[in-house]
Amino acid sequence: MTHVIDHTIKTRLLLRPIRSHLGTIRLAGVNQGGVGVGMAPEPLRTLSCYTFNLILNGHGFYREADDRLTPLQRGDIAFSFAHVPHGYGTVGDAHWDELWFEFEGPVFDLMRQTGLLDPAQPIHRTGDSDAWFRRLFRIIPPSHLRQRTPPQVIVSRFVSVLTEILADQETPEEPDNPTDDWVNRACEMLGHLDESPVPTPADVARKLGMSYETFRKRFRAKVGFSPGQFQLDARIDRAAALLHQGRLQIKEIAAHLEFCDEFHFSRSFKRRFGTSPREFRRRILGR
Repeated sequence: MTHVIDHTIKTRLLLRPIRSHLGTIRLAGVNQGGVGVGMAPEPLRTLSCYTFNLILNGHGFYREADDRLTPLQRGDIAFSFAHVPHGYGTVGDAHWDELWFEFEGPVFDLMRQTGLLDPAQPIHRTGDSDAWFRRLFRIIPPSHLRQRTPPQVIVSRFVSVLTEILADQETPEEPDNPTDDWVNRACEMLGHLDESPVPTPADVARKLGMSYETFRKRFRAKVGFSPGQFQLDARIDRAAALLHQGRLQIKEIAAHLEFCDEFHFSRSFKRRFGTSPREFRRRILGR
């Protein structure tokens, strides 16, 4: 069977947990061309954490434990709760775009205890997915700034935006912090995996007007690791996005991202995340 690759799919915001005493953001990402999880005839999904999915484009349904279906459309957020069976997704051949987070910990348990997060009301209709997407996307700093931002600050920002969503009250957006433009351009080019051929770190150095050695040293000083490692991480991020999307087999993902074979891909994936691609997909499905 031939699968059509969706070249607009975006990679993750976050694929390593951000842990603090307040709570943990386990995963976060943007998924374009997705179909959801836990929709019939597939079994319902059960996770050990909270999740929410902001629908950016498209429409579908939220499936509850009693198989009741609630329509979802652009601007809606579907929450799920730890150990509560659920599903959400599109119907037929339709696809949607979504921004999603997985989270857990004391501050979120308190929000549930006080009724701010309510399992009886899993759907929240924001009416403006673009504004909330911008707010939520900015919570996770770019990779080259992430190590400099304390985890409790990132989690606190997430709690603040989540509270505003649930209270139907948005505060004014803060302006972006200035940063070195060449680093952003380099990260964008290194993470652009849809070009053929994919630009190498040496190609990126030339486009930035630097020798490769100068570029490598400056990039490592700013980001914390080499351009080659950054690009490998981008390939693994794309792989995780495709695993979450659920339309390709693992060997097809390995071939699409130009790993020499499935074994090399699985080893690289596990080295970064501590879990194999198959285990990662099973976790997403709640199995």
